[in-house]
Amino acid sequence: MPSIAEIKRQIDAYPNRYIFWTQKEIRALPEIIDHGETIRALTSGMVRGKTWLAVCTDRRLIFLNRGMLWGTEQAQMPLDRIQSIDHQFTFFFGSISVFDGINAFTLNMVLKSSILPFVKTTEEAMYASRHGQPAQPTAAGPTDVASQLTKLAGLKEKGYLTDAEFQMQKKKLLGG
Repeated sequence: MPSIAEIKRQIDAYPNRYIFWTQKEIRALPEIIDHGETIRALTSGMVRGKTWLAVCTDRRLIFLNRGMLWGTEQAQMPLDRIQSIDHQFTFFFGSISVFDGINAFTLNMVLKSSILPFVKTTEEAMYASRHGQPAQPTAAGPTDVASQLTKLAGLKEKGYLTDAEFQMQKKKLLGG
């Protein structure tokens, strides 16, 4: 069982995290994450009017909701059993749906900019799990600024980023 400091270090290493209103779920992760299990991606959203945290590790997807005073709701899906992971966008938010052949889980009101990185990282972890490859962390992303700018331009061109979002990310990359 990892410590809360180790959990927070892994979360801080993931640049596309969206963890709005999920501190109580994050504090519960040391009891849920196994020793040696690595957090690869996370985001938050809403299910039935409650805030949930979605966590992709190198072994499974975990969906977690801690009540304000008591109670925990949790759903887990091993990566090698996931049949599909889908997403859709609205203006600022969207949803992520995961299906494992028996169960489906949909997380709504997910910040638009966190959806594609979460889905892509989960797909990579699913592939690695099915092919017996160790899951490589994707938090660092491309190492040079030019490839990062190309990736951002592609996201803008496909309509995933607005011009303002693109300019803001470009400014961050260029150190401004």
